[in-house]
Amino acid sequence: MNHAALVCRGCFGNLYAVSTDCAPAASLPTWEVDHDHTPADCPLRPLLPLEGAAAHVHELPDAGHVLTGPV
Repeated sequence: MNHAALVCRGCFGNLYAVSTDCAPAASLPTWEVDHDHTPADCPLRPLLPLEGAAAHVHELPDAGHVLTGPV
């Protein structure tokens, strides 16, 4: 599953977000969020990629620091 457009709070660059499909036995999808093209000057580079299991991409650890708010 692909997620709608996301923007990095540090550099305002575009981020991609993909997740695995939930298997019937799995409770949450596994996400990966990162820059489309990592800018060298983004102050949040050390926090990316965001990875983990969550119901929504904004529930990943550090998402509040990295992602602009949900639309």
